Amino acid sequence: MKKLTLAFVFSTSALSMSAFAEPEIIYTPNSTPKTTTQKLLDQQRSGQYASEHEQHLSGKVSTEVYNRYVKSFSHAIPERFSKDTFKAE
Repeated sequence: MKKLTLAFVFSTSALSMSAFAEPEIIYTPNSTPKTTTQKLLDQQRSGQYASEHEQHLSGKVSTEVYNRYVKSFSHAIPERFSKDTFKAE
């Protein structure tokens, strides 16, 4: 009789333990939430919030921007970047 009682106790305790087990979690490859940066880039790509009005620079500003762009090619790209100073080595 004791063996039957012990078997019953062990079987019921095993069943009750499975009731408290954590639910099975299924992971998908792209389950990571998007960061704020990723969300903002998605909005920019979609054009959802783009202005309907074209925005132009004035002639003088446009010329200065272009001249600065062209001038940037007159300097060689340094081999190293020094974080301590902005002076040329």
